[in-house]
Amino acid sequence: MHIGAHISSAGGVQKVFARAAAIGAEAVQIFPSAPQQWKAPVISDDQVAEFRTLHANSGMPAFFHAVYLINLGSKDEALLRRSVESLSQALRWAETLGVGGVIFHPGSHLGSGWDDDLLRRICALIREALQSAPGTAQLVLENNAGQGNCIGGTWAEIGAILRGLDNDPRVGVCFDTCHAFAMNYDIRTDAAVAAVMESFDREIGLARLVAVHANDSKTPLGGLRDRHENIGDGQIGLDGFAAIIRHPAFSDVPFFLEVPGIDGKGPDIENVMRLKAIRAGAGLPAPAELPR
Repeated sequence: MHIGAHISSAGGVQKVFARAAAIGAEAVQIFPSAPQQWKAPVISDDQVAEFRTLHANSGMPAFFHAVYLINLGSKDEALLRRSVESLSQALRWAETLGVGGVIFHPGSHLGSGWDDDLLRRICALIREALQSAPGTAQLVLENNAGQGNCIGGTWAEIGAILRGLDNDPRVGVCFDTCHAFAMNYDIRTDAAVAAVMESFDREIGLARLVAVHANDSKTPLGGLRDRHENIGDGQIGLDGFAAIIRHPAFSDVPFFLEVPGIDGKGPDIENVMRLKAIRAGAGLPAPAELPR
């Protein structure tokens, strides 16, 4: 289990590994371009070469996070075109840089409801993005928190998308702990986590789990709000994260912190160390290939 964080790529993607090491992170998630803009990533050949070298030397799993503007549930053709192109661009850069995949939010149906037509449209758009960016990098669906007519808040909806894609091996799933808790998936005890992961396996399949967004929740169970909190300071709590880390489904999956940080500056060494202490308490080893 690698315990990592979302890391700023300001000044170039090649800078993320030193920043990750500075807070003790063992895995990196980055935005390849500004998350609130459609602007395509701009990465020079020299940056690509340096990134690939540092990535190989670090032993850190790495993933992209797509821009927040993507919405595969819209009926606006211009927005759908931009969404697919943005995913395709991120996938192509993931392939170029040797990154595992692109984590993204499917979006919102904007009140039209979840139905077969929406499902077919989403699957067709994901297929289009994959076909336009051949390779091994994955598109990784992140579960949503239930607000704003979101798509993919439940395991059943994510599972339906995967089946609609004929279980394409290039499509994985990212488990966001805060979002799951907000959607009424109780993950605060060993028994509760076991039940949640049994339903995850039934609807999605544990083999599809490729990443975790490790975030405590300001929102109570079933609150349907995406409000991240520092590890142990929210409604899930340290005992909840201990139960999550102990479950075997997470043993080989990178954890990415997206917490506000103790000083409000994002993921930091304190949050990384809290998760590492829980991992050590569970008797799980740190990744051997990473310097401590």
